[in-house]
Amino acid sequence: MFRIDNLPPLKGRPRFWSKLFTLIVVIGVTIGIFGAVRSGSIFVAIGCALYSYNSYTSTSAKRKVELIIPVVIALLLLVLSFTLPHAR
Repeated sequence: MFRIDNLPPLKGRPRFWSKLFTLIVVIGVTIGIFGAVRSGSIFVAIGCALYSYNSYTSTSAKRKVELIIPVVIALLLLVLSFTLPHAR
């Protein structure tokens, strides 16, 4: 059975991964500003989900809400990006 409490942390330094995932979000926002809204929101959704996963696995005090809520919001953003009409 899948348990959120036993998620494996990302290999390497958590600070490096946080910076990388923040860069993915910034790239997504930049892409969205310059017209490719669907692609930008996909980058933002993936970056946010990975950032929250990294933050959750690198802390010692784990509450399920700290992982579930941001990942659900990122998934909803991903679904919204696919349903955008006439996105460039």
